[in-house]
Amino acid sequence: MNKQTIITILLALAAMAGQGQVRCHVIGTVAEGTTSVELRIYRDGEDPKDSTLRPVLKNGRFECDVEDAQIERWHIVDFGEVMEKGMTLRSGEFFVEGGATVTIQLDGDKFDIQSTGKEYQAWHAREQAAEEKFMSAYEKLDENDKQKMAELENEYHEWTLDYYKAHPMLGFLFELDGQLKGFHFNDTGLAAMLDIYHRQYTTLYPDHPVHQRIAKQEAVGYQICGRKYNDYDVRTMDGQQVCASEYYKGKLTLVICWASWCSPCIRDACDIIPIYNEYRNRGLNVFSLAHEFKSTDAMRKAIERHAFPWPCLVDLDDEFGVFHKHGTQNSALFLIDRDGTIIAVPNSVEELKAKLEEIFPNNK
Repeated sequence: MNKQTIITILLALAAMAGQGQVRCHVIGTVAEGTTSVELRIYRDGEDPKDSTLRPVLKNGRFECDVEDAQIERWHIVDFGEVMEKGMTLRSGEFFVEGGATVTIQLDGDKFDIQSTGKEYQAWHAREQAAEEKFMSAYEKLDENDKQKMAELENEYHEWTLDYYKAHPMLGFLFELDGQLKGFHFNDTGLAAMLDIYHRQYTTLYPDHPVHQRIAKQEAVGYQICGRKYNDYDVRTMDGQQVCASEYYKGKLTLVICWASWCSPCIRDACDIIPIYNEYRNRGLNVFSLAHEFKSTDAMRKAIERHAFPWPCLVDLDDEFGVFHKHGTQNSALFLIDRDGTIIAVPNSVEELKAKLEEIFPNNK
């Protein structure tokens, strides 16, 4: 055996030894009186039904070791209740950190999770600080007072971003990774989180694969509020492939995402017609983007029936994956300024009206 072969074997052994070396010990209890459970422990991003970690209760207690290649976020869930009811409140998360002991108690529908791991402790400290600052205000809030609810949510959002800036933690990277993977069009805080990431977090655990995951998701080209509206290919009604930028570049533009099979989408689009007629001569541009399958027949009928007055584009059978990038399956609104930045993602026609009144004051 020559020297080069020995070196190769040693390097391979070292690489193997470096895998699966982060391990924590989980100790769990289920409070007396809590209905029977079927627990699953699974890695972030995986399906709990495929998990092989299925703790068995004995006298209301379970123990197991959880191992990963590096510190990662894991979850515990009552999978039995998911299968029975289609959902469950019995879920929680923890970090697999080398040498950490994780204690989990299920009492009723709530998991109480503690850990000796420093990264989980940093994450949990943020949750506790948020609860101390905001829980009392939330409990006193009238759920019908949408304005105060929105104000409190904005305050919480700003506080959370400031906390992440002042307390760098791995949990922030996991949170950003999760929000990108589950991107939804009305996640208005994602742009700010990405800005914080690029300013402060790229050097935190620089070799951790979470950075590769974040970069991969950013490359998808999601339509993130506060960032540029990313161009894409799409088709016209007659099947011509075009660039979306032909329909919004240099114009204040509303993009209406809809589908012929989505009744609320059609209702909203119809409600937008008089708004469009009111503002079109003042600079409002509109085009719609339909999510259709098999054919455009139903789409054509809907357009003719309701007389949509704007250009109607379509992504048939997800040819271009446009709706994935918009973070929706059907309904969404994107308001783009003349520089191509998404300035609003209204959740309703009423929110759209309010935003346009800000842009076009005096309504004349």
